[in-house]
Amino acid sequence: MEEKQFDYENYIQERLREIEDLDERRFAKKLLLENLGKIFQWTEEKYRALEQRVLDELEPSWKRFPVYMTIVEKAAYDPINSFWFPLCGEDVEAAEKRECKTIYLAADDGECKRFSGQDTIVGTVRKTGESICFRIERAAVYQEKLQKLYTLFSGNHIPWQTVNTGHVERFFNLVPVEAVQTETDLEISFGEWDRYIRWGMIPLWNIEGRDFHPVEYRIPCIDETMYEHILYLPEADGIEDGYLAETEEDILSIRYEENRILLRTREDTLGDVIIYRLHQNRQESDYGYRYPVLSNRRKDNLAARYLQQTGKFIQTPMELYRKIEEMSEGHRIDILGYGITDRVEGEVLLGDMDSFTGEQVFSQDRRNILLLRIRRGQQDDYLYESRIRYILTQLQMEFLEYRCMGMLV
Repeated sequence: MEEKQFDYENYIQERLREIEDLDERRFAKKLLLENLGKIFQWTEEKYRALEQRVLDELEPSWKRFPVYMTIVEKAAYDPINSFWFPLCGEDVEAAEKRECKTIYLAADDGECKRFSGQDTIVGTVRKTGESICFRIERAAVYQEKLQKLYTLFSGNHIPWQTVNTGHVERFFNLVPVEAVQTETDLEISFGEWDRYIRWGMIPLWNIEGRDFHPVEYRIPCIDETMYEHILYLPEADGIEDGYLAETEEDILSIRYEENRILLRTREDTLGDVIIYRLHQNRQESDYGYRYPVLSNRRKDNLAARYLQQTGKFIQTPMELYRKIEEMSEGHRIDILGYGITDRVEGEVLLGDMDSFTGEQVFSQDRRNILLLRIRRGQQDDYLYESRIRYILTQLQMEFLEYRCMGMLV
């Protein structure tokens, strides 16, 4: 069903033209447009206000905390951009001597697995012709940042939403087997992967970290020995953004107001605090940022808000398809069907983007498999499988009685 807006004014204007007597038409216009028209407008405004009030009362906990990610050439990074920030600050700081070189592989999941499965890559020093062997490793520093983000969500009592790690998984370190200066002018041939290699790329996300110190005035709670520490935010226009606080003290609760954050702890003093701001407003142009954006933002609608508030989900095919559409982020993912089985043959996709959390359910997993049959994407979209794996990871958090898998058809 599609709800259409009724244009009262145009409808009355069309009906008035059917009245041939001009005096009657003039009287009807005054009655219907000037008098009843105001009542109609007032009713519509009240209806919209009521609808917005219901939506606000059902505001989901994840609305302010979507995480966006993209990549950019280091030379094109804009340090004054108010939305994108480096995942690792060392990527944009003054160049230091590093033990390894970092590359980005713009290939699909299968090619990335084959590439990481190699033992070594051989490089040649241009001046001397000396050969140097490099070991291929995943860029662990970015995985550590995601692990820290998960810890922040848990410490701030915010429900964790899987982050789409499609870009992060494609960063690899080339570690020399023997000690060598990586700044040496090298020529490295990657063979069949040469067309996928991108040098000088850095990952960006919408999270900005700032140091704060709470004000000296503390508000004691009467019922128990607890204190609320106030952190004033520098901007008052970030009310739609999410905030996470990092401190050595245990945070009992966190409350957001228009221009400040209130942390409740059992300690009467609080040291320096780092506030992480998850920007959500993308009005500024991203000149030079041409690579795809991945996020865990969900499609917002009344049904999603209501089900999230009640915590009751009816496990039906339509509910499953609705969840997939809600998490597809506007990209077309065609679900051809699904089935429940105890085993599956062939290559499948797994919901493994939360592996860094260390949570393993059922050590000897004998659950049935919820297998989604998904149409293959276009060959030029190398992130298609990553988007599916992200959806499977989110579904796995909700359908714990099954092992969620996907198969491209």
